Amino acid sequence: MGVPVPIFPLGVVLFPGLPLSLHIFEDRYRRLVQHLLDLDDDERCLGVVAIRDGYEVGDLAVHSAHRVGCEAVLSEVRERSDGRFDIEVIGRRRLRVDGMDESQPYLVGDVTYLDDTEGEGAAEAAAKALAAFQGYRERLAAMQGTEIEVADLPDEPLMLSYALAAGGLFMLGDRQALLEDPDAAARLHRLARLLRSETAAMTALPSLPATEVARTGWSPN
Repeated sequence: MGVPVPIFPLGVVLFPGLPLSLHIFEDRYRRLVQHLLDLDDDERCLGVVAIRDGYEVGDLAVHSAHRVGCEAVLSEVRERSDGRFDIEVIGRRRLRVDGMDESQPYLVGDVTYLDDTEGEGAAEAAAKALAAFQGYRERLAAMQGTEIEVADLPDEPLMLSYALAAGGLFMLGDRQALLEDPDAAARLHRLARLLRSETAAMTALPSLPATEVARTGWSPN
């Protein structure tokens, strides 16, 4: 038997340790936020899963969602006069949705929390991902004619894998695959491949703006 957790399907992939700001206006999710506010601070958690098919808003908009997502902790809340909320959550740990209760005003998942490990050869994989990221930055800077500012990256392989995965402008499918990778080493190897591919694309198509040919890059947010 899993753990019951309110589920928020979104058009994004959330990673552990990373923040996400949300504007809550639909009635069902306003009720979800109000439910969380009635709990103790350390219990104000929800599961964020990426939508596979459908949209974030509207009646029955979500046709299907990925099973692997991320538990998020409610960290900041601002209620507007009309009942809407502006909230910020922070990813805490990966989860898998094994079942869904749709009888509540909002979705409630039966979830299992997934272990996070570094995996074999994580330090070597981290070095390769950082090298690929540096090559990407240099190519992007050359195309834009300006230095690319980068916040300090984590030293520890697991959090580095999530920081690079969250910061890159990858396609949603690539982000989901990164979240589902079994450990940091596998995630870092995938990141190195993705970054090298983007760098090669920029090299092959230097006449296009970087924003059109590049889907990766680091942001401290």
